Amino acid sequence: MLGKLLDGRYKVIQVLSAGGFGETYIAEDTRRPGNPKCVLKLLKPAISEPYYLQVARRLFNSEAEILEQLGNHDQIPRLLAYFEENQEFCLVQELIVGHPLSAEMRVNQRWSENQIIQMLQDILNVLVFVHQYGAIHRDIKPDNLIRRDADGKLVLIDFGAVKQMQTQVASSPSQVATVAIGTPGYMPAEQAQGKPRQNSDIYALGMIAIQILTGVLPTQLEENPQTGELVWQNQVQISPRLAAIIEKMVRYHHRDRYQSTTEVLQDLQELLNPFPTTQPSIPPMGSAFATQSTSSVSQPLDFSPPPTSLSSLNKALAVIRFIPFIGAAGLFFFKSTTWIILLGVGLVTFGAGLFFLRSWYSNVARDYDAIFAVMFCICGILLLFQNQYVKPEIQLSQFLLAGVGLFSAAECIRLRGMR
Repeated sequence: MLGKLLDGRYKVIQVLSAGGFGETYIAEDTRRPGNPKCVLKLLKPAISEPYYLQVARRLFNSEAEILEQLGNHDQIPRLLAYFEENQEFCLVQELIVGHPLSAEMRVNQRWSENQIIQMLQDILNVLVFVHQYGAIHRDIKPDNLIRRDADGKLVLIDFGAVKQMQTQVASSPSQVATVAIGTPGYMPAEQAQGKPRQNSDIYALGMIAIQILTGVLPTQLEENPQTGELVWQNQVQISPRLAAIIEKMVRYHHRDRYQSTTEVLQDLQELLNPFPTTQPSIPPMGSAFATQSTSSVSQPLDFSPPPTSLSSLNKALAVIRFIPFIGAAGLFFFKSTTWIILLGVGLVTFGAGLFFLRSWYSNVARDYDAIFAVMFCICGILLLFQNQYVKPEIQLSQFLLAGVGLFSAAECIRLRGMR
């Protein structure tokens, strides 16, 4: 195969891998200036009968269209071409030069929690993009995560969806089964049965995190004989909250796991909120590891305000919380109809806005936000209509309403800062 010219353009210069699903090579594009290198993946149908070739061609074209869409992402290697030659199917993809994540997983080198969280966020954001297209990677493992030399970013390679169809066929010629694609240890039970789900990718990523933390291969971890759950937390020293997140990622049954990558990202963001998110990155290694891929890494989804030092926030709010009462006292001594109306409108508007925007904040803070939003609205409405429903001599109501409303705002901020 070395030296062979495919599609009259791609010259094979190096073998990367060969197996039952096909062969992968590094090739030169002889029609581009400088003959840049690329990755050529050759898929061979197991059966050459016309019907099977027709089915294989349809599936190949469908998967190539998905890879073309995924390649629009900045951190997904682009699909450069796909073609059929001599009843074999070829994918040509962008060459990624770097080293696999497995090269960074040294037994005696511990990762910090921030490094683990950063790795999880990087790949989860890849999967957010992939899952948006209805695709499933199916083979997430350390060797399929390449840290690109050019920028140090992780790139997800080798999508399992484009691997060869299973040679066995169901009783009906119109039914073609697909191989249960994946790697033992990183592959959950439903995927081993040939029924992968999007949260099967979440399971595999959680297994990588456990492997980094314990230094133990996934296939060597013990299982609880009653539940089937993995036993690993006794081998590591990490915060209970991070352990709980990883534990939920690798639940045995898919229904007990996170149902989407955004849920995991949200919990990780909650974990980071109380302290600055500046995390040490793992420097790229000098050796070059050439490989191919179709994958992506998007920017972290951060919908919450920038984290603030908890101690500084509490000190400031310890003083700020009393400012509303000073303002309300001014309202009591220097009544102004216009000012009361503006205050009432402001409380109603702020409460309604907080109620609808509370989904931008963490799960823990939402319940508090909803309660305080209702308090804002009630206080604002009572201020606006107090002349109709409150006796004029009870002037203290103005002080109380303004105080409760503004104190609620300060308390809402304080409670969020504590989470």
